[in-house]
Amino acid sequence: MIFYKNGWHLCNEKVRYIQHGEEITQYVGSEGHDWWLDFEEKWGHTEIIEFIPVEPTEEQLGRFEEINQLNIPEGFNAELGDYVESGVFPGGVNHILKSLQIQKESSSLSNYVLDVDMRLTMQKLGL
Repeated sequence: MIFYKNGWHLCNEKVRYIQHGEEITQYVGSEGHDWWLDFEEKWGHTEIIEFIPVEPTEEQLGRFEEINQLNIPEGFNAELGDYVESGVFPGGVNHILKSLQIQKESSSLSNYVLDVDMRLTMQKLGL
């Protein structure tokens, strides 16, 4: 969903193609649209079915903005792409988005505690 080329960018389309009899759909990254057309022309084992426009959701745009503010270098396409696309943080204890994950989990926990506190207060007041 994202690619790195002098900074992180959102992909604006996917390509759906058949290669060696298998149908594949993937994001068009820094290689660009024309690269795929050239590739299809040069290699008989690849047939492009269609290009699909990508329209990110507001949530995806928000997550993309979050990762851009972290100034993460190239080399983390999979981890960052998964987060931007679905909001899923990488597994394990030590990953590139750990500080963001802790921040979000802390904020979520704080909101939960405030909600429980408010409910208990209302209950004590008989509301």
